[in-house]
Amino acid sequence: MTDERSTQPQISEWISQLDSTDSELRQAARKGLTKLGKPAVPALAEALADDSEMRRWEAAKALETICDPAAIPALVEALTDDTSVKWVAGDALIALNEKAVPEILHALIKDPAVFRDGACFVLHHLASDNEDLRDKLTPVIQAMKSLDSSMHVPIQALEALSKFSKVDS
Repeated sequence: MTDERSTQPQISEWISQLDSTDSELRQAARKGLTKLGKPAVPALAEALADDSEMRRWEAAKALETICDPAAIPALVEALTDDTSVKWVAGDALIALNEKAVPEILHALIKDPAVFRDGACFVLHHLASDNEDLRDKLTPVIQAMKSLDSSMHVPIQALEALSKFSKVDS
């Protein structure tokens, strides 16, 4: 087991290298973080809010590979990014499969307009690959594509979330 304190300086160095103009250095940093795995997740999640688009993109890509549910809140928040980071965060959430769905539904209830595009991307992919999810998520996806989505999405998301809650209890 790796001592988390001993890896912190290395994690910080790798995080700082994620926006390097040297692509080999940047990729080596991402590879180091993904190899480290779970101990790197908090720093990578924090990097999703960085000013550097490249650092956010690399952090999302690393989190996609690590596939740790602890990253879900930060990845859902990254669905609001107005750059390609949104789609990489979406891919990371797709990799986490149905574990990511409740957090996405909560975001859609809270602010459907801000999360709509990224959430639609993720939920559509998950529903197309899983029949059980398709039954639960199709009304939400259809609501996101409707003209008056701001009214219908929170209602459909809440209804879908209740279906997940019934399964969990």
